[in-house]
Amino acid sequence: MTSNIESLEALSQDYQASIPSDLRQSRSFDWYLKQVTSDPTIARNAHQRVADMFDYYGTEYDEEAAVVEYRLASEDPLHDGENTFYGREIHEAIHEFVNKVKSGARGLGPEKRIKLFLGPVGSGKSDFDRQLRHYFEDYTTREEGRMYTFQWTNLCDVLLDQDPADDVVQSPMNQDPLVLLPIAQRRRVIEAINEDLDAPYTIRNEQALDPASEFYIDRLLEYYDDDLQDVLENHVEVIRLLADENKRQCVETFEPKDKKNQDETELTGDVNYSKIAVYGESDPRAFDYSGAFCNANRGLFSGEELLKLQREFLYDFLHATQEQTIKPKNNPRMDIDQVIVGRTNMPEYKDKK
Repeated sequence: MTSNIESLEALSQDYQASIPSDLRQSRSFDWYLKQVTSDPTIARNAHQRVADMFDYYGTEYDEEAAVVEYRLASEDPLHDGENTFYGREIHEAIHEFVNKVKSGARGLGPEKRIKLFLGPVGSGKSDFDRQLRHYFEDYTTREEGRMYTFQWTNLCDVLLDQDPADDVVQSPMNQDPLVLLPIAQRRRVIEAINEDLDAPYTIRNEQALDPASEFYIDRLLEYYDDDLQDVLENHVEVIRLLADENKRQCVETFEPKDKKNQDETELTGDVNYSKIAVYGESDPRAFDYSGAFCNANRGLFSGEELLKLQREFLYDFLHATQEQTIKPKNNPRMDIDQVIVGRTNMPEYKDKK
């Protein structure tokens, strides 16, 4: 019996050591502002974070092939080599993919395109896609890959029509806390932190708040006579954000279904019918940000057999990549930030080409 208790204690300690120490902590916006000043990389966009992830797990240059081999694929350090990829062609393809992501991190254009894994059945497309998601999840638990979002608190103290169940509301799109700053003030902060940034890219964030958060900040600013400091100090907490595919947080997969049953709300979200009676249909608080693009924000979107979707359905992907926006039902366009990856076989590619 004693040995069982000791074993459970050891397992518990091992689990605690595997998660970030600040996972359950909530911090002030001022704390986050100081963190960004000292370490600007925590405000990276999705392409920048994914690009750095590949370098974080190690690289090796193959002089004969003139390609960089990334150890997350060539050695799989997280799983003791269980999911290792072999072959020059495979590593050349991975090298090309990472170069596209790194170009997107610099804002050179690939951030506005779908990264399409194309090849025959059994060529490793799905395996590498899965590897990419697993390593991104792990990277966000590390100090080097940390990212944060925010939650609204004490809303019922000010908003008399707020549902008590919604007194604390996490950012529906898991946006970076910097988006809470008006664009002019945000640009000043970003300009300052870029001066000290040692990276091949610059921090960029021109996003608007999601409609629900825009609603909250407008109402709170009205209550506090436009004193932004009072709003941020009394109603905003900064929290650690981890990518987790099982929780549909910053990592999302999307699979095509029967053509007659495809619905764009699977991508962009839908009305939260349980909240209509509380807020009304047109209120942004009555929207359910559960679409695949919403869930993947700040991270990775993976589309399986992407080109099997109806051609009309692909317009959502066109806006999501080229404009980096989505248009949910009963809402204005919303900004998104994610690396969009798709997988397909040659017949579907030739059919859509």
